[in-house]
Amino acid sequence: MRANRVALRMGRLLASEPVELGRALTGEELPLVASDLVALATELSTLGWDPARLADLRHQRQATRQPWPFPVPLEARRELGFARFAARLAQLRELVGLSGQERALQSNRAWGDAERRLAADRPPHWG
Repeated sequence: MRANRVALRMGRLLASEPVELGRALTGEELPLVASDLVALATELSTLGWDPARLADLRHQRQATRQPWPFPVPLEARRELGFARFAARLAQLRELVGLSGQERALQSNRAWGDAERRLAADRPPHWG
């Protein structure tokens, strides 16, 4: 697979998909080599980045209003393919249980009068 090879192109290394996926989740450059996402998640756990630690990191980043997943260099995403990288990252996040944003605050209060009126408002064509 082209993304997993580390080769020279015009005097520089090509991006490695597993390394860049790991960078997106952890913010670190890890020695990851697995092209299969299940194996990649196992490698991350072996290196100390289990789903619980990743969830804690995501929560810390969100609490301080910092980006998570971590930004991956544009040139690396270009080499790997923007859509492919985004899709593989989404699949990996789903696999480790980190898809979507974590809700920090949840309210269980009853709606006020204005909120009930707004929720009951319907366009004229709804009859």
